[in-house]
Amino acid sequence: MERLLENPFAVKALFSLALAIVVIVLAKIAISIANKREKRISEAPTVIKYIAIAFFGVCLVFIWLEGLGPILTALTIVAAALTIVAKEMIINFLGSFVIFWRQLFAIGDRIQIGDHTGDVIDKGLLYFTLLEVGRSSNTGHSTGRLIKVPNALTLTTPIINATRGAGYIWNEITFSITRESDWQQGKDCLLTIVDAFIKWKSIDLEKIKTKFERNRIYFTKLTPKVYVSVDTHGTQLTLRYICNSRMTRESEDYITIEFLQCLKSKDIELVSQ
Repeated sequence: MERLLENPFAVKALFSLALAIVVIVLAKIAISIANKREKRISEAPTVIKYIAIAFFGVCLVFIWLEGLGPILTALTIVAAALTIVAKEMIINFLGSFVIFWRQLFAIGDRIQIGDHTGDVIDKGLLYFTLLEVGRSSNTGHSTGRLIKVPNALTLTTPIINATRGAGYIWNEITFSITRESDWQQGKDCLLTIVDAFIKWKSIDLEKIKTKFERNRIYFTKLTPKVYVSVDTHGTQLTLRYICNSRMTRESEDYITIEFLQCLKSKDIELVSQ
């Protein structure tokens, strides 16, 4: 035992092992406390894990290299080597700091980055993971596929976050009716249908307006509106309304079915093309 303790490498190894045990125990305790306090999905466990890894790495440097001189020399050599060999990995790593500190998105947010759209289910040092939703802008349904997106993409590509504003977006549906149809009846019918949908889903427009304003997004009114225009085929009725960002397809299905039912009792006919 004495010979073992006289060996400086053995002592450093024991210190390293003890440090690893302490860091793991403290990290598990912190994660357990964070999970108990957070009722919704939290990023605290991920942050704690990365802090623990960084702290352990810094402590290992001090244990094995002893002093700032060797540390700076080693860091310079490592930095130069990484810059040459793993430039993409470094950019991904820097991207993770931008994601966490600038709060570009949180776990559970629905985002679009480049050609990829989905719900964020994990964030890491090099990649973040999306649960893909349908490519069509009006589907909003999960495909069940996972997309691993490099963090570096957030530094150069615009990110559309459909959740952060207020969780609601403006959606539009267009119906083309014949010129002989009563467009005023069609307009009134659409407004009646969307009002019924808002009441059915208990959508409080005033609360949504307040949420938007907290994020410095200002709208004069959030009430639905129907715009009337004319094209070569007939008259177009475009309904614009506030909808939950995850319920666009359901809302369109509801409004379309109700409007088709309304056509049976009104002097309104859809164009054949």
